[in-house]
Amino acid sequence: MAFSLFPKNIHFFEMLNRQSGILKEAAAQLTRIMDDFSCVDNACKTVTLIEADADELSREIARQLSQTFITPIDREDIYRLNLAQEDSINLIKAIASRMRLYGFEYIRFPARKMAQKIQAMTEITAEMICCLESKHDVAAQLRKLKGFKIECEMLFSTGLAELHDLESGDTKEVINIMRWTQVYDRFEMAIERIDDLADAIEEVVLKNA
Repeated sequence: MAFSLFPKNIHFFEMLNRQSGILKEAAAQLTRIMDDFSCVDNACKTVTLIEADADELSREIARQLSQTFITPIDREDIYRLNLAQEDSINLIKAIASRMRLYGFEYIRFPARKMAQKIQAMTEITAEMICCLESKHDVAAQLRKLKGFKIECEMLFSTGLAELHDLESGDTKEVINIMRWTQVYDRFEMAIERIDDLADAIEEVVLKNA
């Protein structure tokens, strides 16, 4: 029997769907932290564990790409989706880690709402990955996601404005403002990266229509 160095029938869509599932779970844990800060330790541990699974899966996708000639879509598109999903997971972990590290006394409203919007956005990108596999249009999903992004931008601006309005004479309050600014910055980065992911999926869908 002939032996091939290159594996056959690599299920790249299955791996991308698994990856999007991890992204959704990370976002759900972030929302959990924002809704009930008493669970921050357990939620952060969960995010750390699933992020480690995501790293392993991302490396496996890259390894399979390097060993496979035939792919269901262009290999650069698989690489791009893999990277965008992995980056999004890492950025969500960065938010969760800072929430645990800083030990805030209460959660600010814009942060809680942005976490909810991020979770909704990851659910949409997961739908879009499925549409890509089935060659269905993603215009409706993309419009909905862009709406959530606009809402996040408004929440982000509101959150920063609230911080700037705070009295900063007290050293503890100054440190608190700096910490929340860092958290909001990570929120902005995560939102932008998930939006990049959605744009990437749309481009691949159109290319393969």
